[in-house]
Amino acid sequence: MNPFPLPLVIQRDSAIPIYRQLSSAILKAIQDGQLQPNQQLPSENEFARQFGIVPMTVRQAMNELVRGGYIYRVRGRGTYVAPRFLEHSLERMLSFSEDMRARNLLPGSKILQFERITPPPFVQHALRLGENETVIHIRRLRLANEQPVGVHNAWIARLEFSRSELEAVGSLYQLMAQKEVFLSEGDDLIEAIEADAELSRLLNVHSGAALLRVTRTARDQAGR
Repeated sequence: MNPFPLPLVIQRDSAIPIYRQLSSAILKAIQDGQLQPNQQLPSENEFARQFGIVPMTVRQAMNELVRGGYIYRVRGRGTYVAPRFLEHSLERMLSFSEDMRARNLLPGSKILQFERITPPPFVQHALRLGENETVIHIRRLRLANEQPVGVHNAWIARLEFSRSELEAVGSLYQLMAQKEVFLSEGDDLIEAIEADAELSRLLNVHSGAALLRVTRTARDQAGR
């Protein structure tokens, strides 16, 4: 692969570490659109030769960008620019449909699973459920302008509704509001993950692609 013409002159006497100079230059190229989603980057050795630095320094820069979710590695093939997934706003409780419409995008979804189950332990703990309580579990592929942008798993406690009701309304938040359940607060945990075989198939991305996982625990007006 030919070296990417990165507009960077290494400042060896700078207080900014060399690996950070490199990672910042690559990040700027991604944000400016010079590097496109899923575009392959030069190898660590190629970057090292291009800028006259050691491969270990390049690896530090690459590791920083991988941790930030800006690039991803495919074993045996190389390093690639991560897809630009939608930014997630924490300013207020928005449903997916509201969020997409606010971005002038057409929301959509495909229900992959709809079932009443005994929840896994982490859900039981998060929702403060009794040992014998069950939940409705919904797994959906979320779409924006008919393109897949996420896979959504929801576990809903202490509420009854059918799959047909959800399909008729479209928005889970709107359906809950119709049943006089209003989500008023919540906690979000955001972490970087890599796409496994199922997610890569559903989202049309490479296996190992960088993704964001958002885990939201939402409570209604009664704090439940």
